[in-house]
Amino acid sequence: MKLKNAILGVTLATTALLNGCGGGGGSSTYGVYSSPYITANGFVNALNDVDGAPIYDESEVILYTDETIRSAIAGQEDWFVIYDAKYDEYKAVSLQYIRALTYYDYYSNNYSTAEEFRDRETDDILAGYVNGDLWGDDYEVLSDLTYSSFYGQFVYYGEESGYAYEDEAETTDVNLLAGESQMKKLAQKVSNISYAYQVSPETALSLVSLGQKVETMVKKGASQEELTAADQEVLLSDLESLTGLTLEDAMAAAISDDAKAAAVAKIAEKTGANAQTLENKLLPELFGIK
Repeated sequence: MKLKNAILGVTLATTALLNGCGGGGGSSTYGVYSSPYITANGFVNALNDVDGAPIYDESEVILYTDETIRSAIAGQEDWFVIYDAKYDEYKAVSLQYIRALTYYDYYSNNYSTAEEFRDRETDDILAGYVNGDLWGDDYEVLSDLTYSSFYGQFVYYGEESGYAYEDEAETTDVNLLAGESQMKKLAQKVSNISYAYQVSPETALSLVSLGQKVETMVKKGASQEELTAADQEVLLSDLESLTGLTLEDAMAAAISDDAKAAAVAKIAEKTGANAQTLENKLLPELFGIK
């Protein structure tokens, strides 16, 4: 294992582990079955299944149909708002659109509905509609929270339609509101990672911080392979500080059972995680060590 490849592997694994990056998607089938009874919660749960979302970074319902301004407008459908973890954005979705989605599976089920949604969304993105379907008639990406003097509260606005979507929080400070929203997401991610990997909240927070740092590093370059020498040094230093494991330790653990056992013991002592969790989850998912 070469040094550069090892750094790249840790970079990719860390980004995927901590940010739940989703993959691919295919073209819509536009089939013959639908799910007329699916709910907002059922859709989001199925969406997480389709995305293969890790428990610490799942999509969730933010506003239900009775909480959005657009739903109250005459002639409009029932709209709900979700946090879409796959794309790290807020999105408004028409409940009628979700229920009317059709596909070729024999059984009508929530998973197929969510899969069809992702397929059509991918088709729209490839067609250049990155903020939702044309005009935002069925779903659309939302702006950041903005204070509206017309509505007298903070609202999301549809990037395609321009319609407003009410936010459940009440505050007079948009910076505070944005900060509270980010803190809520951070606290939830820390809690979920702590539970999933059986580590302390302090260790979980360090993992989240590391993931955010790696994501920033990756975005600075044209590709993951273009991390600067300084970035590589910082990344390796953070990994060693967090886990007690050097890059050389990780490289040795990838090819030697004895070195792997030593690595597990070292990380367990540093983080307090149990050996089974480390061997089955943290090592393969963070360092790529099977």
